[in-house]
Amino acid sequence: MKIIIAENCGFCYGVKRAVEMALKTVKDKNNVATLGPLIHNPQMIQLLAKKGVECLDKLDDFPVGSTVVLRSHGVSPNIYEQAKVMGLTVIDATCPNVLNAQKRVRQLADEGYLPIIIGEKKHPEVQSILAWAGKMGCVVETIEDVKNVPTAEKYGVVVQTTFESDKFEKILEAIQNNHKGQYKVERTICNATAKRQASAVALAKRADAVFVIGGRNSANTRHLYDIVKEICNKTFHIETADDISLEMIKDCNTIGITAGASTPDWLIKEAIHKMETMETMESLLEKESMQLHIGMTVQATVVAITKDEVIVDFGYQSEGRIAFSQWALDATRESIEGEVKVGDIVTAKVVASENQDGLVELSKIKAEAEKAWETIKGLATDKKVLDVKGLSAVKGGLTVSVNGVVGFIPASHLELTRVDNIASYVGRNLQAEVIEFDPAKKRLVLSRRELLKAEKTASDKLVREEKEARFQAVKNARIAAEKVAYESINEGMTVKGTIKKIADFGLFVEIAPGVQGLVHVSEMSWDRSKKTSELYKEGDEVEVFVKSINQDEKRIALSIKMLTQDPWQADIENIKEGKILDGTVERFLTFGAVVSITANVEGLVHVSEISDQRVNKPEDVLKIGQKVRVKVIKVDKKHKKVSLSIAKARYDEDKAEYTPFLNTNPELSVDISEKFNAVKTE
Repeated sequence: MKIIIAENCGFCYGVKRAVEMALKTVKDKNNVATLGPLIHNPQMIQLLAKKGVECLDKLDDFPVGSTVVLRSHGVSPNIYEQAKVMGLTVIDATCPNVLNAQKRVRQLADEGYLPIIIGEKKHPEVQSILAWAGKMGCVVETIEDVKNVPTAEKYGVVVQTTFESDKFEKILEAIQNNHKGQYKVERTICNATAKRQASAVALAKRADAVFVIGGRNSANTRHLYDIVKEICNKTFHIETADDISLEMIKDCNTIGITAGASTPDWLIKEAIHKMETMETMESLLEKESMQLHIGMTVQATVVAITKDEVIVDFGYQSEGRIAFSQWALDATRESIEGEVKVGDIVTAKVVASENQDGLVELSKIKAEAEKAWETIKGLATDKKVLDVKGLSAVKGGLTVSVNGVVGFIPASHLELTRVDNIASYVGRNLQAEVIEFDPAKKRLVLSRRELLKAEKTASDKLVREEKEARFQAVKNARIAAEKVAYESINEGMTVKGTIKKIADFGLFVEIAPGVQGLVHVSEMSWDRSKKTSELYKEGDEVEVFVKSINQDEKRIALSIKMLTQDPWQADIENIKEGKILDGTVERFLTFGAVVSITANVEGLVHVSEISDQRVNKPEDVLKIGQKVRVKVIKVDKKHKKVSLSIAKARYDEDKAEYTPFLNTNPELSVDISEKFNAVKTE
C-alpha cells in the first residue's frame, strides 16, 4: 500500500502564526486565554490548554489585567474597544488575510458601496468581516441568497478567505446578473487555500481512497472534503487517527492524505502511522484469524470497565473493546457500572478488527439494533407514530435512534420550512412516522412533515376561530357605536370633527366615535387652485356641514366651503350686464381669451369679441398679463359664467367720445354717425 501526502496541506501561515503567538505569550505572561477557539481544530485547542492557554467564550469571563489572544478568524471592532475598557492586554492573532478582508470591506463601505460578503453565514471569520462592514453589510452563502441582496447603485464584494474559488465565481456571476450597477470586487480568497484545494484535486485523481484530516467544525476542511469527494468516491473526513478503520483502507493500493489549514503536522503523522500499522495487522488477521469477520454477532463476558470502555472476552485470541458510545446512547462510566458488572454476558457485534491497543472493536448498540429491526417492522407496517431521539447531524439530514435502531430524517422532512441548523436537533426527543423501511438494506427513513402539517392545521384552525371571534366582537361593538352615532347626526347640521386621513380626492373627517365622513375636494374651499396639503393636515380639527347621510352604505357627505360665502357670488353682485370694466388677460383657449375682472371672477372673451376685425387666434392680438377694457355682455349666475367683449367696450367708449358732437335733431342736421363708423373701419 502506497501513501501519498498532498503537496500543500496542513497548517497555513495564518494558523501557524496564531499558534506560535499564543505559545509565546503564555511563556511571557500569566492568565492567558483565547477568545473562542483560536483555530478550528479540537486537538490543537486541547494541546494549547495543556500548555496553559485556556479558551474562554466571552470577554466578561476574562479577569481584569489578564491577556486575551484574539482568534485567527478575527473579531468585530467593538471587541477591541471592550477589551481596552476592561484593561485587558490584547494579542491580535487574526490571520493577516482576514485582516485584509476586514480592511477592504470597511473601505468599500466608506466609499459608499453596499458591502457583500460571499461566504458561510455562521462562520466566525465571515461574522467578523460582516461586523467591519457596518450596518448595510450582507452575507451571501448560496445562489438562493442572491434574491435577498438589497438594491443599490454600487456594490462592493469581498469573499471568505477559505471559500471555494469556483463556488465564489458562480455566486458573484449570479449577483451581477440579478443586481445591475457599479461593482468593485475584492478577491480576498487566501492563496494558500487555492493551492491547498488544487493539490487535493490532483491527489484525488491518483488515489484509491483519500483521507481529509481536520476538525469537523473547520470550514476549509469541509470544503476540501467536498472537492475531493466529487473526484474520489472513497473519501473520508477524519479528525484523528482513531477515526481510521481497517475497512476504510481495505483493497486500496494508493492512499491519499490531505489536511485542512488548522491541522497540525503531528495529526497527519499519527494517521500515516495508524494506516501502516493497520496494513500489517490486516495481513496477520487474514493468516491467523480468518474465522473473525466484521459484522458477526458474538456472546461476550465483561472482564473490566475502564474510564471510557468495557473490556470483554468473546473467545477470540484478542479481547474485545466496547466503547461507551457503542454501549448505549449517552452512556457514561457511572451509568454502565450501575447496570452491569464483571462476569455479565452481553451480546455484541464486531465492527472493526484489532485497534492499536490490540483490542477488537465491538458494538452492543448495533447488536441490539439487529433485534430491534423486527420490532420496527411491525410499527412501520401499522403506520404508528414513533418516538425518536436525534443522534447526529449529517449531510442531508439527521440520524435518529428508534428503539435501538438508527434511522434517518432528511432535512426536508424535519420541519415544514427549510432547516439551516440541523445540529440543533441532536439530543432532542422528537416524533416521526416511517416513510421508507427496508430491513434487508438496514434502511429506515422517517418524516415529521405530515405530523407537523396536522399540528399546524389544528393550530391554524384554532387561531382562525379565535381571530374570527375577536373580529366579530369588535364588529358588533363598532356597529352598536355607529348606530348611536348615526342617531345623533342629521343632515343640515354643523358639527366639529378631526381629520383622520388626507387623500387626493378629499378629507376623511371623524365626526363621532367610529363614524367618518368625506369632505370631497370640491367641498373644501371656494378657491380650487389650492392643494389639499396646503390647507389641512391630519389631526386638524375642522367645522363641517353635513350635506347628506346614507346609513345603509355608511356614507356621509360633508362640506367645509358651505359654511362660508362663495366669493364669486359676492363679487358678481357688483358686476352688471352692459358695464365696462378693467381686466387682465390670464390665459388663452382655442376659442377665446380668459380675462380676470376681479380677484374671484373671470370672464370669457370669445374670439369674435376681441376685435371688430377677424381674429384667427386670440394670441395673435393679445398677450398674457395685458390690461384690457371689457364690456359685460352676459352674466350666468347659475353656471357661474360671465361673457365679455373687448370690441364692444372699445366701440362704446369711442361712441361716447363723438356722441356729444352729433346733432340729435334730425330736421336740422344730417346724422353722420354711420359715415363716421364707416370711416373708422377704413
